[in-house]
Amino acid sequence: MTTVDLRSAIAVELKKNWGWLLLWGVVLEVAGVVGLGYTFAVSAVTTLFIGALMIVYGAIELLQAFRHQRWSGFFLFLVGGILSIVAGFVILSRPIAGMEVLTLFMASYFLVLGAFRTVGSLSTRHPGWGWGLVNGVASLVLGVLIWNRWPFSALWVIGLFVSIDMIFAGWNYLMLALVAKRIPVPGQAAQGAA
Repeated sequence: MTTVDLRSAIAVELKKNWGWLLLWGVVLEVAGVVGLGYTFAVSAVTTLFIGALMIVYGAIELLQAFRHQRWSGFFLFLVGGILSIVAGFVILSRPIAGMEVLTLFMASYFLVLGAFRTVGSLSTRHPGWGWGLVNGVASLVLGVLIWNRWPFSALWVIGLFVSIDMIFAGWNYLMLALVAKRIPVPGQAAQGAA
């Protein structure tokens, strides 16, 4: 399949499903805006979801360990699976502590990411390096703000970020739906010209 054929197939699928894209965009927008008013609840639900995912991941690791007992990585899978399951249950049984740990991780992530982006932009000075510098400084500021308000920021930061992400994702789907709706149906232009 050529690139043109692939793009055409994607365009047809988008055209067929533009209504669903629009609906999903609206759902995400509404959920994101509502979530901004309930950042603690969104933080708690997200933390519980992460805890549940860790348990599922740990169970899969254990399954892999016992499926490949003769492999030298058996103990790596075994210990990793047990640790993931225990951590998942700890997060589920103590969600506030889980939020604190995840928020501290987010603060550290933004600090390190911001430092790398800032230094990278200043050292390479590539075209548009100023935007990279702004991005790096913004990440650093976010990291510092989260870190300075920790552990209290744990009660709202995760929910705020998840809600903002839902708003941007919803906007993306809304715009994609509007573009998809205007895609001409193959053969329709030829029929209109006849």
